[in-house]
Amino acid sequence: MTTSAIIQEKVLDFLSDNMNHSVSEIKENLKENQINNYTEGQFAGSINTLVRNGSIKKISRGIYKISLRREEMRKCFIVSPIGKEGSTIRKRADQLFKYIILPVCKETGFEPIRVDKLNQADSITQTIIDYLLNSELVIADITGHNPNAFYEMGYRASAGKPIIHLKDKKEVIPFDIAGIRAFDYDLSDLDSVEEVKSRLIKTINALSFEETLETEDAENHKDVIQEFSQLIPILYEIQDEISNLKKEIHNKDTETIQTIVKASASTHAEDANATLMKYIIPEILNNPRSINKLIKLNEIINKGNKNGV
Repeated sequence: MTTSAIIQEKVLDFLSDNMNHSVSEIKENLKENQINNYTEGQFAGSINTLVRNGSIKKISRGIYKISLRREEMRKCFIVSPIGKEGSTIRKRADQLFKYIILPVCKETGFEPIRVDKLNQADSITQTIIDYLLNSELVIADITGHNPNAFYEMGYRASAGKPIIHLKDKKEVIPFDIAGIRAFDYDLSDLDSVEEVKSRLIKTINALSFEETLETEDAENHKDVIQEFSQLIPILYEIQDEISNLKKEIHNKDTETIQTIVKASASTHAEDANATLMKYIIPEILNNPRSINKLIKLNEIINKGNKNGV
């Protein structure tokens, strides 16, 4: 991501509390997030871009607030083991949110919502249920086999609305939910992060989020959405297997070619006369009369050379 894109992402995240904030407060938040290497031009340009596209609005000189359009965005509720502050689980959850989920949601026009980032007075349990039922999309991380995450996944599945599963690539899906297909991620591998982001964006853009009527067709529509959500990871698995197979075939072909080249190089390295004798002598031993023919042939050739033929 460019510096300006990073600034815009952090500004939106900071202003997501729907409160008025000054430029100095925004810059202080950037500093807290260790974003210091930017120019005044990059900062001003980022703010102007957010104002221009309607993401934030200017309240007064140097005072900004998240635009109401943010509240109208489609919601993507994040189901994830969160853990205590400072724990390994929290660190992974935060990195997954920051480096994969947040940019994917931004690209596809969703507002990502994680329950620990909400400032609501009502029951956490009721808040979770409401988001599970009403959010247009749910992304669930099944890493760590967290019981709460599994419960929330089941609740979402009963609603028949789109849900996408993620897991750490080293994780094995438990037997009871072995039928669930999940996108693998590896937060320690930048290429893996970019790959899963690309796949998530394509998957989300392929899903339908339109409301359907409460009829038999609506139930069929829910079944199709669930099956489609499970089908896409399978297709990507097949694609990966084909890619691995191509690599194996390429490696085998390369090994074969190298063997032939080495053998050929070894043959050419021999003296030409020695190579010729290697094949002629066994023939002479098998057919002694053939040497007379070679002698006569040599005499004819020498005679022709003397006569200028």
